Amino acid sequence: MKKQNNNNNVLTIISVCLIALLAIIGIYKLYGKTTPEEPKKIGNKAINLGMKQDNIIDNEINSLLLTSYEQYIEYFDNDKVKEEDFKKNNYVLVQINYDECSESDVKLKDYSIKDNKIIINFTYKASCGVCAPQYIYYLIEVDKKETDYQVETNYKAINKTNCPKDVAYKPMIYLYPDKVENIKVKLGREELITSSYPKYEKEWYVKAYPSGKLIDNKTGRELYGLYWEGNGHKAKREKDGFVIKGEETIEFLEEKLEVLGLNERETDEFIIYWLPRLENNKYNYIRFETIEEIDSYRPLEISPKPNSVIRILMNFKALDKKIKVKEQVLNTPSRTGFTVVEWGGSIIE
Repeated sequence: MKKQNNNNNVLTIISVCLIALLAIIGIYKLYGKTTPEEPKKIGNKAINLGMKQDNIIDNEINSLLLTSYEQYIEYFDNDKVKEEDFKKNNYVLVQINYDECSESDVKLKDYSIKDNKIIINFTYKASCGVCAPQYIYYLIEVDKKETDYQVETNYKAINKTNCPKDVAYKPMIYLYPDKVENIKVKLGREELITSSYPKYEKEWYVKAYPSGKLIDNKTGRELYGLYWEGNGHKAKREKDGFVIKGEETIEFLEEKLEVLGLNERETDEFIIYWLPRLENNKYNYIRFETIEEIDSYRPLEISPKPNSVIRILMNFKALDKKIKVKEQVLNTPSRTGFTVVEWGGSIIE
């Protein structure tokens, strides 16, 4: 009798355990997903609309939701999509800034759509030249019901670059006056300039808007900045600076460029240009020249005189191993009134 009771007890314990296990499984199915499901990546199904020299969309937005065929034909005269396509779908028009002298073989690798967020991944081959920007356009098919999409684009170079050492690369000058006015910009040591856009001849003369938009008074072309590149800058390693892992480049530059006074758009353009030269190195020594150092060998004359001038030149050297340097102290400049911003970089021998 005692043995039978023991068997009954064992069966009772097993039954309770099974019931508890089934309950746990049920609860997990209902509530067990503690993290949101990752959006599934879609292959290269975007429609490539080709390239234009002039931008269609504001550079700070870089995307536009098209809800009708009439909207589409305002921008593109082709049959990549037809009127009946808009009966079932909307399309997000994506604008990509493209420099054919420093970026080649640009490819949309894949993208994902989760709710109203689109993440697009691009790859490209990087080189050392710089040209005037052009724009590549893609259409991505989206749900007809959704009317507000956020687009995030990621760029990744698939190669390393080896560039000459004594060059100031891609200094870009941005002008933000208080009101629309004509502005003259002169660069010192004109004889060392190797490339410029618009073509630099004694000076640049542009109509500038508070938004940063520029109109070249010689050609009438719309610009977002003034580009130059020049020889004769011998960058060297100093006692101070920063030593950063290549894989930590983005976080480092986002933080330091904000401290140095760049806005998000300027920071974005800086990182897109310099990232492929930094992120694939094991470590990088980085130092930002002071405005006094830059002015000493490359003076900048602007009329009318600006209230605030921000000049940033990043010198860097790829390293195989970490070294010790004194951390550079960075100062945040004021950004008030008529503001001029310039950024560029050089490679240390």
